[in-house]
Amino acid sequence: MNGSTLPLVFVTLLSAGGIFADEDLFSRLPEEAKKGLREGNAVVLERRPDETAEIDKRFVTMAKLLTGTRSLIWEVIHDKEDAEKFLDGVLESKVLEKGENEILVAQKTHVGGPKGAYRYTLRHKLEPMKRADFSFVEGEIKNVLGSWWIYEAPDPEVMLVVYSLHIDPGVFAPQFVVKRGMRKTIPATLASIQKEVTRRQKERASVGG
Repeated sequence: MNGSTLPLVFVTLLSAGGIFADEDLFSRLPEEAKKGLREGNAVVLERRPDETAEIDKRFVTMAKLLTGTRSLIWEVIHDKEDAEKFLDGVLESKVLEKGENEILVAQKTHVGGPKGAYRYTLRHKLEPMKRADFSFVEGEIKNVLGSWWIYEAPDPEVMLVVYSLHIDPGVFAPQFVVKRGMRKTIPATLASIQKEVTRRQKERASVGG
C-alpha cells in the first residue's frame, strides 16, 4: 500500500467508560482530534471504539471524516468483489460465502513482512451501516483482525469512519515495524474509500441527471 502524506494526530480519548455506545463520538473527542479531523487528517485513537477497560495494544485504530452518505460508504467498504480495483494493496479479492450478516472473503494483499504479499481468508460479521468485524480463518499469515465503524458527524453530508486493524505476518516481522507501517497504510485505505465513494456519487448523479 502507498503511504499517506497527511500528518497523523495521536489522541487519548476523554473517557474509557463506553463513550462509543451512541452516535455522538465526534463531540466527545478532544479538541485536538476534532481539529485534525476537520483538517482532513487521519487521527490515531488510543483505543478501539468497543474498549471500555484495558486497551488491546495489538491494534492500530484510526478515524477520518469521509464525505458521503452512510449507505454509500458502507457499500464501498464492503464491496469485496471489486476491492482490488480501488484499494491500494489489495491484489485479489473474492467473496466465497455470503449470509444475511456474514461473509467469507479470500484476498491477496500486500501487508509487508518477508513475503510482501499474502493470501488469506477472513470472516466478516456485519452490523449493516454501523459496524463490521473481521477475523482470520486461514492463509499464508499468522493473524489478521479488525473492525470498521461508521458514526454521525456534525456535517450531515459527512460520516466519521473508524478503522481498527491488527496484522501479524508471522516470523521476521516485529510488531513495532508492522504497526508503524499500518499508520501509513490505514490513512491510504481511508483515502481510497473516499475516492471511490466520490467516484460512485458522481457516476450516479450523471446517470440520474
